[in-house]
Amino acid sequence: MLSKDDSRDYDEWDIRIQKTGCAVENENLQMCFDKTKDWRACQKQVQEFKNCWRRHEKDDTNIHTKRAS
Repeated sequence: MLSKDDSRDYDEWDIRIQKTGCAVENENLQMCFDKTKDWRACQKQVQEFKNCWRRHEKDDTNIHTKRAS
């Protein structure tokens, strides 16, 4: 989790990604694109990021469902 002092070094997107638990997958994707300049060459990284994001959404939905019960 980012401390209050660290948050000023990050933009909103970075903070959101950190909270999802998908920061590593996002960084891998960004590094691939930076290297290749072609999203098509980064499909493995795109899929890994999407899978992580979906897991986060599912976990988040489960948490909210449990609270409502």
